[in-house]
Amino acid sequence: MIISPAGKANHVNRLVDARVPVVVIDRQQSGAHVDTVLVDNEQGANLATTHLIESGYQRIACVTGPAGVFTANRRLRGYRQALEEHGRPYEEELVRHGDFREEGGYRAMAALMSLRPRPDALFATNNLMTVGAVECLVDSRVAVPRQMGVVGFDGVPWAHLVRPSLTTVAQPTYELGREAAALLTQRIAEPERPPTTITLETKLQVRDSSLPMRQV
Repeated sequence: MIISPAGKANHVNRLVDARVPVVVIDRQQSGAHVDTVLVDNEQGANLATTHLIESGYQRIACVTGPAGVFTANRRLRGYRQALEEHGRPYEEELVRHGDFREEGGYRAMAALMSLRPRPDALFATNNLMTVGAVECLVDSRVAVPRQMGVVGFDGVPWAHLVRPSLTTVAQPTYELGREAAALLTQRIAEPERPPTTITLETKLQVRDSSLPMRQV
């Protein structure tokens, strides 16, 4: 069984105790003794934020997922890490927690737009919230990237089709599935072997939504 659990580790441990072969993907279950394949969410968020900093943006906001969710926490940590590495302050008012859905991204962007001074760039930590945030910018007649640079997370297949094309952090989804299947096969063959954790790197796909300020 390959799962991406949202619940507590004891739910996964029940499967392990029942000797069900299990591989967890995209979530690190603290206290669960199980094979795991992760994406380096911190590294991806750091790449996105560093790119915006190096492109000349000054007030970089972050719309992340619900507090307490593993991926949301790690991506927020990567955002903070990039700011610190470049001598930028971490400002609580520039961070909004959404629900990983389009509506949540819209609401979070609307709240950020009310700030004075408002942000000049946004890192949104999943594809649906990126869509919602960009929709809010369109409704507010804020031009991307001239007035707001945008970087998303998930590497959506349509990112190059929209105008301006969307800069995103691409997750290695094929490799994630391949590694999970390989671990599951090994677990079936060797049920007593120690659990293995594999972490895969992300890749920043730079497009027009985050053009350097000097080129806008």
